[in-house]
Amino acid sequence: MDLILKSFCLILLSQSAFADITIVDVRRNIPLSDDEPTYTDFYLSAGENENLKKNEVVHVVRTVNVRDNSGAQSYGEITIPVAQVRILAVYGKISVAREFKTLSGEEKPMLEQIGILSGDKIDLKGSYIDT
Repeated sequence: MDLILKSFCLILLSQSAFADITIVDVRRNIPLSDDEPTYTDFYLSAGENENLKKNEVVHVVRTVNVRDNSGAQSYGEITIPVAQVRILAVYGKISVAREFKTLSGEEKPMLEQIGILSGDKIDLKGSYIDT
């Protein structure tokens, strides 16, 4: 019985440590005048359950499948850094973030779509609290 309980706890811990956090929605405000700023909010598939914190800066990455010109053969996947976002608000299962830093084209391989997109992943390695 003790072995079953330990195995169950190990499975739960490994699932939370390797849980994928993705951008599930992108929303933009519509400014009513040229003086109003435009904001873009990114909704993340994690919140308090992944210990995300307000003002935490995290990395946004995109996984790209590299194929030959015909598309027949895959050579594998690479993960490309896209930008950094800062967490604005943390809720139960969701967080809301805004763009903090965009990486220039000189700093990364070329992407078909620039900017942060729904489906991009969050990499917590190297995250920090912006003061």
